[in-house]
Amino acid sequence: MKKEYVTFVRKLSQLSEGKRTLFIKDLTPGPRKYDTRLVRAELSKTPGRFSDGDVLWIRSETGYLHPQAWAMKILEDLPPYVPGQPWQDVFAAMGQLK
Repeated sequence: MKKEYVTFVRKLSQLSEGKRTLFIKDLTPGPRKYDTRLVRAELSKTPGRFSDGDVLWIRSETGYLHPQAWAMKILEDLPPYVPGQPWQDVFAAMGQLK
């Protein structure tokens, strides 16, 4: 059974298909629900593209839920922190992980 995750983006136009580094929150009911992971994943707008992938829901910073789920295949779990300065934009810091 595919797991479901959610990620938050500033603008949907900034999220594109292919390999990306992003924070995801687990939507599985239970004590681990909403656990956050930093992952490198391959994304696709086509919901069933990866047979061994998961479902990724997209929300805006204000919480608007995009009506269509994306497909996501997690390639790598990254460390649970982003190197950078405390005042630095987290999205800019994530760009340094490439």
